[in-house]
Amino acid sequence: MLKKLKLMIRKRVWFYPALISGLSFILAFGVGWFDLSQVLSSGDGFPTLFLTSVDLAKTILSVIAGSLMTMTTFTFSTTMVVLTTYASQFSPRTVENFLSDDDTMKVLGVFMGGFVYAIITLMFMRNSLGDHLVVSATIGIAFALVCLVQFMVYIQHVGSYIQTHNLIQRIFDEAEENIEAYHGLQKRCERLERLETGDQAFVVRLKSRRYGYIQRIEHEKLAALARSLGCRVVVEKINGQFVTDETPLVVLYFDREMTAEAGEMEKALDYIAIGSEKLEYQNFNFSIQKIVEIALRAISPGINDPNTARHCLKMLGVLVSRLASLEGGYFVYSVGASSTEKTQEPEERNESGGRSGSEEAGVPKGDAVFEAVDFKQELYAGFYQIVHYGRSDVSVMLSLLKALRFVMEKASMENRRAVLSFLEVLWSKLDPALLEGYDRDLLEKERADIQVLIALGKQAGSVRL
Repeated sequence: MLKKLKLMIRKRVWFYPALISGLSFILAFGVGWFDLSQVLSSGDGFPTLFLTSVDLAKTILSVIAGSLMTMTTFTFSTTMVVLTTYASQFSPRTVENFLSDDDTMKVLGVFMGGFVYAIITLMFMRNSLGDHLVVSATIGIAFALVCLVQFMVYIQHVGSYIQTHNLIQRIFDEAEENIEAYHGLQKRCERLERLETGDQAFVVRLKSRRYGYIQRIEHEKLAALARSLGCRVVVEKINGQFVTDETPLVVLYFDREMTAEAGEMEKALDYIAIGSEKLEYQNFNFSIQKIVEIALRAISPGINDPNTARHCLKMLGVLVSRLASLEGGYFVYSVGASSTEKTQEPEERNESGGRSGSEEAGVPKGDAVFEAVDFKQELYAGFYQIVHYGRSDVSVMLSLLKALRFVMEKASMENRRAVLSFLEVLWSKLDPALLEGYDRDLLEKERADIQVLIALGKQAGSVRL
């Protein structure tokens, strides 16, 4: 529930400005009511330092309202400049990284909140108060000082966010977090090399309710639903894939008489969120795509920044290496089963070369099956565009080969063969001019370092970035 709320907040740019403006509106009404109902004077024991006359309060609040509106306009203009820079120099997909940042929207919200407070409290400044003293202006001054501090923080924040290195690092950190979460999910599940449905009494296919990208899959709830229905729930798509309203999204397998109602079965679609755009939540592929696009912009003739592309390739090498130990197929999520049992069964199956007892018996009851990430596809998607557009730049190709070496060091033997196959494809697409002279010597050396890893069949030493 908290993850869903956090995801909703991050996708709502207006959330923090609306929240802070609403709180400021309530504060303004509270302070205005206090000034009207509690007639203060210097002899009431209230600190006179915090009291001002009505005329002075009007002047102060008017200045604050005008100043904060100017600062809000400046902040909005700066935000638009940053967004334009992100879209043109980095990637249109990185725009949301700035918009979804909490600090950016909080600063804009504080400025808007200060303006709302000043305008509303001015409404309470009436001539009927006469010579009475009010506290509204003092609180307004405190609010203005907070806004000033936030403005300095915002300038520092924008200066940091606009730097390419920092942007890549933030995307990398989010991708790494999602990869770790995916590893944790698979450790709790049993892996199947292939899905064998057997002869089932009933098979129900549920189509997606709308078109768009898969944004969130609630694995535990789908497994709980499968257990309550007494069936196997199979999700045939992974997070980030595009589906239409005719795409079979979920398949339910019953090995006995089906007693579930249609409404109960369709609850499975409620646990798979579909949206019009990709999200980074549960989707490390989207983060990898952003880094790839930044690298492609960097090696384009219009920008011509190969050093940024080389840095992106190092980050891509590290990220893909985090996936190099994964095996393809499917993973089974069962509610109530221990993780130890689930992780041991696939190992026994792989060592013996046969199938586990649960597979031989056919489709078990009450679990959810999800398609696993295919390492070969991740490897290809992560590097093939850079191979195509950077094949004439020897520095980019050397960095790409180093990235493949990072991947090779942590890959399983099967995935190492996939890396070696991709290496041969890369070599065949190199610009012929790079296969001459000293360029060829450097490339051949990196290629040999990769090939020796599969020849030795063991992990190489750590490589310092």
